Amino acid sequence: MVISALFVALAGCTSTAFHPGGAVAPVVYQSDSTPTPSWVFGPSAPLPEGFPKPGPVGQILIKEYPVCRIAVAQRNAQHQNSGALFMPLFHHIESAHIAMSSPVVMAYQETAKNRVVMSSMAFVYPTPATGQLENNGLVHVISVPAMMVVSIGARGSYTRSRFLKATGKLDLWLAEHKSQFTVVGQPRYLAYNSPFVPPPFRYGEVQIPIHPVAATPAP
Repeated sequence: MVISALFVALAGCTSTAFHPGGAVAPVVYQSDSTPTPSWVFGPSAPLPEGFPKPGPVGQILIKEYPVCRIAVAQRNAQHQNSGALFMPLFHHIESAHIAMSSPVVMAYQETAKNRVVMSSMAFVYPTPATGQLENNGLVHVISVPAMMVVSIGARGSYTRSRFLKATGKLDLWLAEHKSQFTVVGQPRYLAYNSPFVPPPFRYGEVQIPIHPVAATPAP
């Protein structure tokens, strides 16, 4: 029993997106009654104001996020990995005396060589009124409008392979629901845990920004 439970904890995200027999998965919106993730550590810092709680591992949900303020560092020739982006952000909020929140938001994009790379990392400020809009070297503080995403919870380290596995499931779900939703932004990985949390028990969410088809904005 213990061995089987540990195996589940180490297995990463499992999909509940599709029903046996090829039926299209229902559209499920996250609510206050949505179960919390199991076999993972909770967020290592408080959630930003108005952010929805983490969703279950492996379940695809529609989630809505409020307007927020973020400090974001964009990938460039000198800053190409998570560590190189994280430290300027950490020094920024430390010098500005802004409390750390959870999750850290990592956006990804496809390159000309058909590789998927992290394009930016962002810390979300505790409230939309915290701090001020500014440019500070690599770090830019901006406001982000409210958004809707399709999201799946994932267990384990925040790796590129886990991100690609999760986005593959979201892409299949979006293909099934293309008459209802359209993609309007880059996929992103929300990391809820600090490096002090053992990798097998870390929790994240992989998300793709969407709009209902009837409300798709003009380019």
